[in-house]
Amino acid sequence: MEITCGNCDKMIQIPDEKIPENKSFSFRCPACRNKVVVSADSRPPSAAESRENTGPDNTDEYGPEAFAVSGEDYDASEKPFDFLEEEGRTAMVLEDNSEIAAHVKNVLGIMDYHVTVAESVRDALRKMKYHQFDLIVLNETFDSSSPDANGVLIYLQRMLMDLRRYIFVAMLTERYATMDRMAAFLKSVNMVIHLKDIENLDRILPRAVNENELFYAVYRESLKKAEQY
Repeated sequence: MEITCGNCDKMIQIPDEKIPENKSFSFRCPACRNKVVVSADSRPPSAAESRENTGPDNTDEYGPEAFAVSGEDYDASEKPFDFLEEEGRTAMVLEDNSEIAAHVKNVLGIMDYHVTVAESVRDALRKMKYHQFDLIVLNETFDSSSPDANGVLIYLQRMLMDLRRYIFVAMLTERYATMDRMAAFLKSVNMVIHLKDIENLDRILPRAVNENELFYAVYRESLKKAEQY
């Protein structure tokens, strides 16, 4: 199914099998983060109906080739979430210590995030290829030989700011103090959390996320005003 974002006009391809049958659903545009709502009556015909109506030449309309990203075939197993029927925030956890990862996941669940846990840097990058997360919590040594060579951090540092500003990144570390703003700036993350404070994550993280959302609310409002002149 091909959907056009009403805000930025980006064309978005959605696999037919991922669309809830006879139900309306919504998702965030990967380009501008605008909420796109698709009504139940917009659901495309089934594969059998497509073959009957369009003939054999179009049987691959909703096949893997239609959902390629950067020239690679679409693989549904790499998607961290199906399309959510209700608006929801998503988060990813990157932590080698299973106990810490479980604790972080629990805190994020309490914060009403839909959470996925990455198994490796490669797995994390595959998930990020198909989904833009609202929040990422990662240990700077996750699946890396050096904290300064973390593949996910490098990827985030190189991301276009138009996309990066919508992702809140919290870095777990043993090198920097919690809420060290200079360290956060140097690592291109929104905040750093020392592992000794991980038990207080349920108090530290929500406050930082709220402050970030308030900051960008003012920023986006300023942009709208500037566009009017």
